[in-house]
Amino acid sequence: MIVQMTRTRNECFLIKEMLPIWKKYADGFVFISDSSTDDTLEYLHANKEKYNILEILESNENVKAEEYETNCRQKLFDVACKYSNNLICLDTDEYLDGLASKENLEFILDKNKNTTLMLQWIQYTSKNKIRIDSPWDNVYHDRVGNFGFDAKFGKAFSHSSHLPYNHKATRVDPQHLFISHLQWLDKRWVGIKQYFWKVWDYVANLEQGVHIINRNDYDLSVNNFNWIYKDFNFPLQIREDIYSTQSIEDNFKLQYIKKYTKKYNIPNLGDWGMGIYDYAIKHNKVI
Repeated sequence: MIVQMTRTRNECFLIKEMLPIWKKYADGFVFISDSSTDDTLEYLHANKEKYNILEILESNENVKAEEYETNCRQKLFDVACKYSNNLICLDTDEYLDGLASKENLEFILDKNKNTTLMLQWIQYTSKNKIRIDSPWDNVYHDRVGNFGFDAKFGKAFSHSSHLPYNHKATRVDPQHLFISHLQWLDKRWVGIKQYFWKVWDYVANLEQGVHIINRNDYDLSVNNFNWIYKDFNFPLQIREDIYSTQSIEDNFKLQYIKKYTKKYNIPNLGDWGMGIYDYAIKHNKVI
């Protein structure tokens, strides 16, 4: 049995599209809703039997503890381990794809006890194209593993690993299995997401004295939207315009930017000319 665990917040519009895709590799699911205010909880409870959702957890912590993200991920991991040693951990904007069947994946996990499978992180920009400019070419991440022991996460305020570090890892041929990442499908949404992290880090440093990631790293990730594209032989399994199904103003990251920019009079941290900062201080209706 393979169990998928997912931490989500106000992304029910994605969950509705992703669950049928996630079922290709997962037999059951454990979710943690992190302070969601949309219809996430209602939808998950209404579809527990349909998708074999094993448990639905809730987290409503104030972001004050230095270990905030890893506390949440440890809780999710511990519950998932009750059902299986073979685990998948995906964000709401990710799914697994490749030539491998679920039976192939189970075989690999059973043959690699207490091992994390490192999978290539593919950055879709449209149905048949992916982003390959630095730093997004040939990136591998932890999303799948076998855990037959009491594994623990290391402390991280944010940007935590998805699985506990267990001292054993192996790369998987991306033709067999890879991570499909949807982040770059909509430039407005990705601009908001990366600017959100700039504000998040600013607030974390101001309130907690925590230094997380240099602001320039987010600029490098966006690369001023000068992206290099490559044709890809595994078509995107979800509609290209998925992000247009949710109002941009319902994006909790944009709401966070607005709230804390005003609260702490945060200057423009560099929004790539997208007008995100102006929206935050003036609350215009269009970005």
